Amino acid sequence: MSVNGKFVYKVTIDTMADARKLVDIATKIKDKVLLQSGEKFRVNAKSFLGVVLAKKLNYNDLKLVMDEDHYHEFQQFIEE
Repeated sequence: MSVNGKFVYKVTIDTMADARKLVDIATKIKDKVLLQSGEKFRVNAKSFLGVVLAKKLNYNDLKLVMDEDHYHEFQQFIEE
Protein backbone atom coordinates (compact mmCIF):
# COMPACT_ATOMS: atom_id res chain seq x y z
CA MET A 1 0.00 0.00 0.00
CA SER A 2 1.41 3.37 -0.95
CA VAL A 3 1.17 6.28 1.52
CA ASN A 4 2.73 9.66 0.70
CA GLY A 5 5.02 8.08 -1.87
CA LYS A 6 6.19 5.38 0.56
CA PHE A 7 5.18 1.74 0.61
CA VAL A 8 3.77 0.82 4.03
CA TYR A 9 2.82 -2.67 5.19
CA LYS A 10 1.66 -3.85 8.60
CA VAL A 11 3.88 -6.74 9.71
CA THR A 12 4.04 -9.40 12.41
CA ILE A 13 7.28 -10.63 13.94
CA ASP A 14 6.51 -13.61 16.19
CA THR A 15 9.91 -15.11 16.98
CA MET A 16 13.58 -14.23 17.13
CA ALA A 17 14.00 -16.35 13.98
CA ASP A 18 11.42 -14.10 12.28
CA ALA A 19 13.37 -11.03 13.40
CA ARG A 20 16.63 -12.45 11.99
CA LYS A 21 14.96 -13.41 8.70
CA LEU A 22 13.38 -9.95 8.31
CA VAL A 23 16.78 -8.31 8.91
CA ASP A 24 18.47 -10.68 6.46
CA ILE A 25 15.93 -9.77 3.77
CA ALA A 26 16.17 -6.03 4.53
CA THR A 27 19.97 -6.01 4.30
CA LYS A 28 19.80 -7.35 0.74
CA ILE A 29 17.74 -4.34 -0.35
CA LYS A 30 19.64 -1.23 -1.43
CA ASP A 31 16.85 1.15 -0.41
CA LYS A 32 16.08 2.36 3.09
CA VAL A 33 13.75 0.01 4.99
CA LEU A 34 12.28 1.20 8.28
CA LEU A 35 10.27 -0.57 10.96
CA GLN A 36 7.82 1.86 12.51
CA SER A 37 5.22 1.91 15.27
CA GLY A 38 3.04 4.99 15.45
CA GLU A 39 4.77 8.28 14.71
CA LYS A 40 7.48 8.17 17.37
CA PHE A 41 9.14 4.75 17.18
CA ARG A 42 11.17 4.14 14.04
CA VAL A 43 14.24 1.92 13.53
CA ASN A 44 16.28 0.71 10.60
CA ALA A 45 14.90 -2.71 9.61
CA LYS A 46 18.46 -3.69 8.68
CA SER A 47 19.40 -3.49 12.36
CA PHE A 48 18.88 -6.75 14.24
CA LEU A 49 19.03 -4.89 17.56
CA GLY A 50 16.36 -2.43 16.40
CA VAL A 51 14.03 -5.17 15.17
CA VAL A 52 14.49 -7.16 18.40
CA LEU A 53 13.82 -4.03 20.44
CA ALA A 54 10.56 -3.48 18.57
CA LYS A 55 9.55 -7.10 19.25
CA LYS A 56 10.55 -6.97 22.94
CA LEU A 57 8.61 -3.74 23.49
CA ASN A 58 5.53 -5.58 22.22
CA TYR A 59 4.63 -3.01 19.62
CA ASN A 60 1.60 -4.52 17.92
CA ASP A 61 1.22 -1.97 15.16
CA LEU A 62 4.55 -2.50 13.43
CA LYS A 63 4.82 -1.36 9.84
CA LEU A 64 7.53 -1.67 7.23
CA VAL A 65 8.10 1.63 5.43
CA MET A 66 10.03 1.60 2.14
CA ASP A 67 10.72 3.93 -0.77
CA GLU A 68 10.32 1.09 -3.28
CA ASP A 69 7.79 -1.73 -3.21
CA HIS A 70 9.34 -4.93 -1.87
CA TYR A 71 6.08 -6.66 -0.98
CA HIS A 72 7.12 -10.05 -2.33
CA GLU A 73 10.35 -10.12 -0.36
CA PHE A 74 8.54 -9.45 2.95
CA GLN A 75 5.26 -11.21 2.12
CA GLN A 76 5.63 -13.82 4.88
CA PHE A 77 5.61 -11.05 7.53
CA ILE A 78 2.87 -8.86 6.03
CA GLU A 79 -0.59 -9.00 7.54
CA GLU A 80 -3.28 -9.11 4.88
